Amino acid sequence: MIWVVTEHHETRRSLTTLLSQKGYDAAEIDCGDEVLRRVRFQEPRAIILDCGVKDSFEMLKALRTEQKARTVPVVMFNIDDENLKEKALLTGADAYVPKGSLDWAELLTEVVRFAGKPEGK
Repeated sequence: MIWVVTEHHETRRSLTTLLSQKGYDAAEIDCGDEVLRRVRFQEPRAIILDCGVKDSFEMLKALRTEQKARTVPVVMFNIDDENLKEKALLTGADAYVPKGSLDWAELLTEVVRFAGKPEGK
C-alpha cells in the first residue's frame, strides 16, 4: 500500500488513481496525524507526502522515530524550490519531487525506485 498524503482532494484523487492504474494499492490520507496513527498498525510500502500538509516536516520527524516507520520510503513533493527540497531531505525524506503541471512521471519514477514495482508486475 502506498499512502498519498495531501490536503488537496484533487491531488490525492489524481495520484491514487494514477498509482492504481499502474498496479499499486494506494490510499488517500489528508493529514499527518492520520499517518502517525495508521503507521502503528500498518506499514506502507511508501508514503508520498505534500510539503504543504500542515506540520508535514514535524510529522516526518515523528515518523522517523516510529519503529515500524523508520525505513518506510517518503517521497515529498511541492513547488520547485531548492530550500524546500533541502529541508525535506535533511528532515528525513528519501526524495523530493517538484510538482509540475500534472505530469507525475518523476514522482512515479521515485515510487518505483523506493517501493519497487507493483505486485505481480
